[in-house]
Amino acid sequence: MDHDAAHKLYHALPEVVADLLRLAVPNLVDDLDLSTLDRMSGESVDTRLLTRVSDMVWRVRFERGRLADGTRPWLLLLVEFQSTVDRRMAERVREYTAMLMEALDRNGTVKREGSPPPVLAMVVYNGSERWTAGGEAGGVTAGLAAPRVARLLAPFQPQAYRLVDAGARSAHDWPPENRVAASIRLQRSRSAGELLGRLREEMARFPGEGNEALREGLHVWARALWSHLADGRAELPSFEELERGEEDKMTTLLEARAEEWKAEWLAEGIEKGIEQGIEKGRAEERARQGERMATLLEARAEEWKAEWLAEGIEKGIEQGIEKGRAEERARQGERMATLLEARAEEWKAEWLAEGIEKGIERVRAEERALLDHLAELKFGARTAERL
Repeated sequence: MDHDAAHKLYHALPEVVADLLRLAVPNLVDDLDLSTLDRMSGESVDTRLLTRVSDMVWRVRFERGRLADGTRPWLLLLVEFQSTVDRRMAERVREYTAMLMEALDRNGTVKREGSPPPVLAMVVYNGSERWTAGGEAGGVTAGLAAPRVARLLAPFQPQAYRLVDAGARSAHDWPPENRVAASIRLQRSRSAGELLGRLREEMARFPGEGNEALREGLHVWARALWSHLADGRAELPSFEELERGEEDKMTTLLEARAEEWKAEWLAEGIEKGIEQGIEKGRAEERARQGERMATLLEARAEEWKAEWLAEGIEKGIEQGIEKGRAEERARQGERMATLLEARAEEWKAEWLAEGIEKGIERVRAEERALLDHLAELKFGARTAERL
């Protein structure tokens, strides 16, 4: 049986669900009649719906109060098992609650009892990472900056759920006689030998025929954990062997095998250590080569500095000469521009006088031509020529 199936099977026992309530809502337990714990089946709610709604749906009657049909009111319990963090947990709980209320309304339960029953959702988490998906107020109020506001709003959030986190405490901090805590202590075992010892302890906490199903559930859960811890090197004693006390033989075998495993793991560790040592040696050699290269570079840097400085000075001189020439050309250009401006005034006066003189000469020529033309018209060409 796989890990999840074994975990759910153990928590399907009514006495385990009762202890789950004691962990999740200790202040509410005194108001509940735990002897009435009942796992809901297809007779009360459609089986297909139960499969969709949650891992388990239970109900338990309150100690006090009366419904319309004269019976004590029920509290519905949605139980979810998680081995990984589900950030949609609050949304899922809200959907499950709505679907369950709809089913109870359709089958006449709400009409018969006069009102829908309250619902308590519980999430049992046994993953290796810390639970970070909210809980008391789901994802709606978990992000509020003011804790007081979150506490005030929490009771009004239909998607709130109670979280039981197996990793929230050390193995010894859980209540010793709590059946849910027993399964958590088994899960916190770090070796096959530790798991076997804890299984014996937990089974001894719940003696008698009335707890036989519980002890068998613990054994099924331990067997699912054993397959990972023992890695196929040994088998967990059967439930019957543990009940008869024959597990001491297995303990002796485990101790004998422990020496073999130690030798195997030591050899494997030495081999891996050699590989890691070789790699570490290579890394150290690369580091030493890097240091030598850095030393050589530092020595060469001084030579390169002198060479590059001389080359820079030479290029600087060339660039300085060229820059000086350019500046000299610019200064000569400025002087030439100043001279040209001064000469321009002289040239302007000369050209103006010359233009005036040529204009007067042109006017005089035009006047003579006009007079000759008039004389020719008045006296004739020959007379005009004589004039």
